[in-house]
Order: sequence, then C-alpha cells, then structure tokens
Amino acid sequence: MKKVLFFVVIAMFLMVPMSFAKTAITESDLASVTAQEGVTINFDCFTVGAIKIDVQSWGDSDGCTTCGGYTAAGWVGASITMSTDFLTLSGDMTIDVGTKGTVTALAIGLPTLNLAGSMTQVVKLAANNQLTTNVGVLGTAYMSGLSVSPKGVLIIHAH
Repeated sequence: MKKVLFFVVIAMFLMVPMSFAKTAITESDLASVTAQEGVTINFDCFTVGAIKIDVQSWGDSDGCTTCGGYTAAGWVGASITMSTDFLTLSGDMTIDVGTKGTVTALAIGLPTLNLAGSMTQVVKLAANNQLTTNVGVLGTAYMSGLSVSPKGVLIIHAH
C-alpha cells in the first residue's frame, strides 16, 4: 500500500511541468507600459442638501462700560436658512506630490463649488445669545448664485 501511495505522489509531480513558460518582453512592448501617479477624485455627483442654522450670534456677555450706559449683555446674529440642494461640487480634485529644489510639496487641485440654491439670513440684535430677549430685527440678507472656480493648485509643504 505504501508503495502504491509513493508512486501516486511521484506521478502527480511528474504531471506538473517542470519548467514554466517565460518570454522576454520586447522594447516596443515595454514602451507601451504606462503608469499613473497621483490621485483624482471626481465630485460630479456630490451635493449638500438643505442646511438650517437656527441661530448664529456673537456678542458681549458683560456689556460695554464705556458706551454710554449699555452695560448689560448684548448680542448680534442671524437665523439662517439655506434652500434644498444648497451646495454642489463638480469636476475633479487632484492630489499629487512633487519636489522643487529642496522642497517636497503636496499639490491639490480643487473642484468647482456652486451655491445651487439660496441663503436667507434674518439679522437681529438681542439681549441673549439665542436672540430671543429684547429682539430688534435689523434686516434680512439674501444670497444666491455663488460659484467658485479655483484656478491653479493649492501647495502644502513644510517650512
């Protein structure tokens, strides 16, 4: 039985080719091999939906002692509403690394930024940071149609 098993194992090794096919690559074949370095991120399907900021305020919690009696807290701020599909990014962001002289840097090419919808802000004065006490409305600010198409490349390197 051992002899039969031994011959089966030897026969299996003999069935496997002892040399694997190898061919040299020609100069013309080698010339057609290319590689891509760097990274490209495509933002053509990227949208930020509606954004709502209930309150954004800034102020002085202890008032102003040299302002003619306005010594209690005072705040100014806005309630902000941005419409649906507020922001879209389109195009490619590229990321690459290179060296110039003795400096190695990260180079980032930015995509186009579009404010697709609109933004409305109700600007208020109030006695508290939530803009709910002694409220005085200064007005309403509106913005739409903002588009930023960056030119060039953002370069980041150590100094």
